[in-house]
Amino acid sequence: MANPNCGKLVYCTRTVPEMNSVMEELGVVLGYRSEQLKLDRESNNASVGEGGDDVSSQQGLSGDVNMADAADNNNASSSPKPKKRKRIYGPKKSNNARENMGPCQTDANGSGGNGTLALCLSSRRNMCINERVLRESDRESIDAACRSMTAPWALERAKKKSSGLGGELEEEEEEGQQQQQQQSNAETCTYYDGFKSAGEATSMPSGIYDLEALRKWGKGKNWCPYYLTRQAINHASVLVFNYQYMLDPKVAKMVSKELESESIIVFDEAHNIDSVCIEAFSVTIQSRHLEQATRSLGRLTSEINRVKASDSARLQQEYQNLVNGLVDQGLLDTDPSETGLASNVLSPDVINESVPGNIRRAEHFIAFMKKIVEHLKARLRTVTGPSGGVTSETPLAFLHRMITTTSLEAKPLKFSYSRLSSLLRTLQVPNLDDFNALTDVADFASLVATYSEGLPRFAIIMEPTVGGTPNPGIQLACLDSSLAIAPLFKRFGSVVITSGTLSPIDLYPKLLQFEPCISASFNMSTFRPCIHPLVITRGSDQLPVSTKFQDRGDMGVVRNYGK
Repeated sequence: MANPNCGKLVYCTRTVPEMNSVMEELGVVLGYRSEQLKLDRESNNASVGEGGDDVSSQQGLSGDVNMADAADNNNASSSPKPKKRKRIYGPKKSNNARENMGPCQTDANGSGGNGTLALCLSSRRNMCINERVLRESDRESIDAACRSMTAPWALERAKKKSSGLGGELEEEEEEGQQQQQQQSNAETCTYYDGFKSAGEATSMPSGIYDLEALRKWGKGKNWCPYYLTRQAINHASVLVFNYQYMLDPKVAKMVSKELESESIIVFDEAHNIDSVCIEAFSVTIQSRHLEQATRSLGRLTSEINRVKASDSARLQQEYQNLVNGLVDQGLLDTDPSETGLASNVLSPDVINESVPGNIRRAEHFIAFMKKIVEHLKARLRTVTGPSGGVTSETPLAFLHRMITTTSLEAKPLKFSYSRLSSLLRTLQVPNLDDFNALTDVADFASLVATYSEGLPRFAIIMEPTVGGTPNPGIQLACLDSSLAIAPLFKRFGSVVITSGTLSPIDLYPKLLQFEPCISASFNMSTFRPCIHPLVITRGSDQLPVSTKFQDRGDMGVVRNYGK
């Protein structure tokens, strides 16, 4: 923070309690630093004042030098001694750990003595202050309720209704689905409206803001804390959020795309960072998900017919955008309220070329997706058959069999996810979570077509049971954890991976495929005698002793733990 050439400090952790703990510790550290800098300024001002008095006294004396020396010797004992700087060996203990949270009030130079702004970012569920949205039960419902009140087309509907132009909208809603009717009648979010109406005035003073402080500050200003934090990221010095905001391409492209290349990225508790990277690019589809995808395609077909009858210009405009390409029309710049529509991975030809002609029309794309879904269903039926079982294929072999069976082309498959995202935006779907199964199928097709060539980085596994359930499933398993973290190494100059259990330390550069500039291991210091661990893998009956979730109900495991 003291180095002007250094960018932001981005601290990535795993859970919300860890985020709050980090912010509290950061508040203590920066509060101590601010106090020390204040003492330095006071001591410097005192030394400057004493130096000025000495100079003026020397200028006023024009007598004999010996007399002046004698006077100095006589007054040496009575002259005041220079003030010593007060020593503080550590931060003061406080019973209230939240006294450092929120905007800085004690130091004119801001928190930490230099105007530091520290923010943490989480999901809408942890940051929303709208009472109507918070009445929803789970994360998906909260995201859908927030999106229904903050989406651009929802704001446009509300504006037309308030201006007396809602008659035509109500007629359209009667032809639509019941969920669209509820969306058009829902009011907008007052906090989001206040945030948008403030415009450039939406700035935050320096300070340390955890989730509670952000909610309190946003409520006092009548601003949405979620979107306020998303905007204030560009002005913050310290950022604390989850791994996914840096490693998951769907979220990272919208949250961390404005970070400077000089920023310092720190991954704490990173002993399982390879698993997080693999999960970001893995897709699992079960048979019930394919049935949901089929129903979603039916809903989209009905919605397309409704829009063609009421507003055909909207579909025609989307067609023209797809002809001109994704980048030229800004279709890759996802709106902040539509996080679920961000692409997992985009190959260069998808970004720079126009969408293939056979999937530009909405109805043609629906037929295209139906073929993919039916092909996946047929593959899962072979797994559950008499001669079935767990099978594994490379993406190239799977893609070749799909093309041969369905007569589809490989290039349109790469555009499946981005084309579906464009269609959902055009149809103004309020609840994107209802189409999660369909988006997983499109994501699966895009990844298979993108990474089918070269060294296999994925494996396609089909098995009759998934997660202990009788539902068959197909999994696109990522085999290369460097796919998610490689863009960070290319973009940022300083990436720190640390953990108390990062062992063996030489293994992680091989897993993530990077050359570490500095690799160090420090001895752990404890304040109490260490307990020698005893590892037990099997009980007296030779049954395994495990803490796995699926084994916790096994009576043999429970009995061995009791013994």
